[in-house]
Amino acid sequence: MNFDVKKIFFPSVGVNLVFNINTDFPISKSSIIYDADFKKQTITLAQPNPPISLDTHFEQLHLTTVVDMNQRRLRIGIRCRPIQVISNYPMAGGLAVKALVVQYNLPATETNIRSAFRLPMTSRYTVKAKIIYNKQEYRTPGDFKIKDISFSGLALVILERKKKRNTPLSILKVGTEMIMGLALVDRTQPGAIGTFPVRIQVVRINMNYSETHTLIGLKIINITKKNQELLNRFIHTAQIEELKRISKKG
Repeated sequence: MNFDVKKIFFPSVGVNLVFNINTDFPISKSSIIYDADFKKQTITLAQPNPPISLDTHFEQLHLTTVVDMNQRRLRIGIRCRPIQVISNYPMAGGLAVKALVVQYNLPATETNIRSAFRLPMTSRYTVKAKIIYNKQEYRTPGDFKIKDISFSGLALVILERKKKRNTPLSILKVGTEMIMGLALVDRTQPGAIGTFPVRIQVVRINMNYSETHTLIGLKIINITKKNQELLNRFIHTAQIEELKRISKKG
């Protein structure tokens, strides 16, 4: 399938700069496109955090974004390399921000990030949840907190001891499957954007996250197509709005 870069990577589009996309441990940094010169095959982006320099080491670097095409959600990527760092890129209204210019190579191709971008909880965008385990319900924020969420999973922070006794969630085992109810919240809007159940599986446990808390990584193993699209849209929108906020602050 041929992809038209001009219709995919244009100004205001939220993107991910992905280092070493074909390895088991890719690194993804969110950004937003400020400008594009399709004749020179260059794209000017918001400088991600932490920033990228011309000396940043990588084996591969791809610029990717998610598009809706033929009733499917696809991640499209183009291989690129940084060619310029701009400390005072002029925005509308005279605001100057940090920017990065990359030069890309065609063709644009459908691609996949093995380790999806994880959206941290912010003052505006957050996720409320409940877990059903051994016929008991556990809810945020009293029993656990959600640290971040991605297209394919989420991380929980759980208090190890409550009233001097281990809480049931703190002694979960890798491989354990549970039902979780999610509520996606944008605090600028009333109620929840969407609520739905998913089936999750414990894939990693970090008992040394802190002296009092355990970090648990969960994989979403069963979700409807409709709810997957809702979750993807929520994460993608939150990324773009957060980058706009950072850009306005300079």
